[in-house]
Amino acid sequence: MRVAVLAGGTGAARLACGLAQALAPGELSVITNTADDEEMWGLLVCPDTDAVLYRLAGLFNADAGFGVRDESFHALETLGLLGEPVWFGLGDRDLGLHLLRASLRRRGMTLTEAVAEIGRRLGLNVAVIPMSDDPVRTRVATEAGELSFQEWFVGERCEPPVRGLRFEGLEAALPAPAAVQAVRAADLVVIGPSNPLLSVDPITALIGPHLERERVIAIAPIIGGRALKGPTVALMAQLGEEPTALGVARHYAGLASGFVLDAADRELSDAVARLGMSPHVLDTVMAGAEGEERLAREVLALGRG
Repeated sequence: MRVAVLAGGTGAARLACGLAQALAPGELSVITNTADDEEMWGLLVCPDTDAVLYRLAGLFNADAGFGVRDESFHALETLGLLGEPVWFGLGDRDLGLHLLRASLRRRGMTLTEAVAEIGRRLGLNVAVIPMSDDPVRTRVATEAGELSFQEWFVGERCEPPVRGLRFEGLEAALPAPAAVQAVRAADLVVIGPSNPLLSVDPITALIGPHLERERVIAIAPIIGGRALKGPTVALMAQLGEEPTALGVARHYAGLASGFVLDAADRELSDAVARLGMSPHVLDTVMAGAEGEERLAREVLALGRG
């Protein structure tokens, strides 16, 4: 069974790990959001893409919630001593990947090709595919002015209320050909439990025209009115969308024919059905690797059904 996942860096990345265990090698593709990428000291940092790579390779720093296990920060400390702003915590091991990606791109590789080569060197049997080889950047409008996504998310800790989002460069960007091929070939496309506005909207803005609604299932990143991680609930409320699982279902109603609710939101099933989506109630909380694989197998069963 060929499966493509649209992924931000946390919930969907964890689901991808479960799917990688449940599927045969080569059956899974993960299309990652690149709109939160940032240039740092001449290096392209791709947080969502790298989180997927690190999780699949078993290197992710789950305690910190980003980067690589057993990290050190000597390079960042030196930059600080030299007067550079060091609000973005690039670790030494993480820098190694960014240096390699920069080198591969200087040799003429596209971003997609460079990420594929890094995945090969990490020994992955999953295709990790950036949504585009063209630069798209999330810009966050706040009362204090417009910020890059990382300035708002990391530098300001999501504290300034958001008044609007725009995706700079989107009009000129094309979806990565490998991403289009992956969703067209997939028997099932899963919109992972990521922030719909920040992590998924940039992907679907490019990939959406190539999705076949009947083969798409979305998973709610909100459980009982709360997000397990990140600013999803607050952001949806600030931008005028209902910050519930049903609000997420409304957001995806034109893209997905199926919608997975957590058991805590079982009472929303009828309302989801009225949107023209098939509601499915599962335990969407992934407790450890076992929980990731359990949810993955349950989602695959829905796709096969």
